[in-house]
Amino acid sequence: MTTEIMTPAGKSFKSAFIALIGRPNSGKSTLMNAILGEELAVVTTLPQTTRQNLRGIYNTDTMQLIFVDTPGIHHGTHSFNKSMVQESARLLKKRDVDIVCHIVDCSRYFGNEEDSVVRCVESAGVPVMVIFNKKDLCKNPQETMIAFYQRYPTMARHPNVMLSASLPGAKEAFLDAVTPLIPEGPQFFSGDDLSDADMRFFAAEYIRKHIINNTKEEVPHAVFVEVQAYRESEKRHYIEVNLHVETDGQKAIIIGRKGSLIQKIQRDAAADIEKLTGLPATVIAHIKITPHWRDNKRFLEDRGFFVR
Repeated sequence: MTTEIMTPAGKSFKSAFIALIGRPNSGKSTLMNAILGEELAVVTTLPQTTRQNLRGIYNTDTMQLIFVDTPGIHHGTHSFNKSMVQESARLLKKRDVDIVCHIVDCSRYFGNEEDSVVRCVESAGVPVMVIFNKKDLCKNPQETMIAFYQRYPTMARHPNVMLSASLPGAKEAFLDAVTPLIPEGPQFFSGDDLSDADMRFFAAEYIRKHIINNTKEEVPHAVFVEVQAYRESEKRHYIEVNLHVETDGQKAIIIGRKGSLIQKIQRDAAADIEKLTGLPATVIAHIKITPHWRDNKRFLEDRGFFVR
């Protein structure tokens, strides 16, 4: 239930749902984390780290911004990859957001994936802001901006800002640019809320982060983390998960020599959960071989993914 509120100065309150859209590894999660001041979304160097829409909530006395960090739009071949892209597209088609921020990676050339992002953004039917990110990694940011608008001339009508999400000043630059677009609106969530996701979601993300950080090549993409149980007591959190992999070789890699890697993944994920909750955590992971789960429609739909 939403509540109409006024600021202490008697001015109207502003609020908006803001979608962060872009190619994989364009910096969507990094930007949201920078604005919130917390590592809410998992950030790694691996493309396609974000698999599901995640809401992060930024609060001030006069404004509430609800960010929706979306999976990167890419041209994957597996049904799972396509479902991630469809999740981003459905968010915009349903017009469940007030503003779309198109995150452009200035350090990479534009291509077919960027074409897809632009088509998705332009069809949203809501205000758009273009964010040219990673200017610190770009030899000539202004030339990159010119090249972007030459390739996508219709995008020139939208306001833009150039920043580096991983460096100081990104939050201020973003807020200065986006604030004029924020409409008057109610406070949708408590001023203390950072996200509407539950601890099961974050536990799965932390475990997946440490799988990504400790394995390479195809293994991180081929793992699905499914939380089987999450129990809380006054002294400790207990989390039990199934790690679905596709082959015996992937299972052996995650287990590691004499179980060393899976033990490390469990410990590191438990430390992240403790940091978030303030209580010690125990993580127990069971590895299951589920061949071709990324193309198994029943498997994906049973776990909340839309497969067309």
